[in-house]
Amino acid sequence: MRLVSGIQDHCDVRGLLDHDEYSGEFSRLLCVAQNEGVSFSECVAAAKLIRSSNGPGWRQAWEELARSHVQRAEEARRTGNEPEAQKSWLHAANYFMAAAIESCPEGAEPALGALARSCLHNYLAHLTPQGETVAIPWLEPRSLEGFYLPVGTYSAETGPVVVCIAETRRTKEEILSLVLRSARKRGMTLLCVDLPDEPPSSRAGPETGIPAILDYLIDGRGIDAKRIAVISDGSPSSLVTRGIALDGRIAAAVCDGGLWDLWVARQTEACGAALGMVQGCARRPAVSCPMLVPLLASEGIEPGHARQLLTEHHPGNRDILLKVFGETSSGPWTLNGYDPILVADFVFDWVGQQLKAATGDADCIRRLESRL
Repeated sequence: MRLVSGIQDHCDVRGLLDHDEYSGEFSRLLCVAQNEGVSFSECVAAAKLIRSSNGPGWRQAWEELARSHVQRAEEARRTGNEPEAQKSWLHAANYFMAAAIESCPEGAEPALGALARSCLHNYLAHLTPQGETVAIPWLEPRSLEGFYLPVGTYSAETGPVVVCIAETRRTKEEILSLVLRSARKRGMTLLCVDLPDEPPSSRAGPETGIPAILDYLIDGRGIDAKRIAVISDGSPSSLVTRGIALDGRIAAAVCDGGLWDLWVARQTEACGAALGMVQGCARRPAVSCPMLVPLLASEGIEPGHARQLLTEHHPGNRDILLKVFGETSSGPWTLNGYDPILVADFVFDWVGQQLKAATGDADCIRRLESRL
């Protein structure tokens, strides 16, 4: 589903899209509407209320809408209408997420965030097969929380599994809302996990969360590593790349390829040279599996320079695809100039091709162009 023609010209929609505090979250809602995670018409109606002079304001508008969907979900559950209950729980979760944002003038509202997680828990419970909230052992006494959504197309041991890591750019709840349709449409089990910036102790870096997640899938759920791919959330960080290189077991990765660490190292070396000092910078381990490195046109990274850095850092890996998003995207559903739903479709298509190659399903593989 796409936005109806002319919605970008709706004055109230445009007003929120141009608003400093609300534009990012309202754009996310419009993106999620393409996956039927919310309703376009309800988003437009809410925008009109929020922008009216005597309206309820951002937080109240979305909270009231979320609570109305909670009532619908509970009524649908009582009458045995599971599809309607499932839909309403998902809508409620997304509207509670919108109400809880930090950029609201009142600040973040943890209670609303907790309600969003509760609605997602109910949504997972109504899926077939049933999804679940899982605790992944990490560093004592800390565990990593995730959403695990199996699919019925394959058994748990033989189907493809995609791990989406929420770092600093998005939460696991937001990632789930944006990639859910892409994963389920392709018959892929989904695990969305929050990875903190800092570990609970100084014994190991946060990148050690990646091996912990893979231990959980491989040892705890009996999943073949050749069927596992890891996707980062696009944060300005090489944390996920470091974790993937540290572990070395997965079949495919979508991450920055270490570009952020390489850029920081180059800046450090340049500063040291200017001060007449010799900088000693440890070389990060390279990623050996097939890798998709997304670049956002809005971030201003020159693709040729990025390609050179990746080639130098991963000299033995010729299976790297550098893809620039946001060069031609337009419309109110874009975030930072790109459409996350279209990006998710591209990423999951690429992941599916790599996992088929890793398991020997060569007949289903289509060659990707523009490889390094």
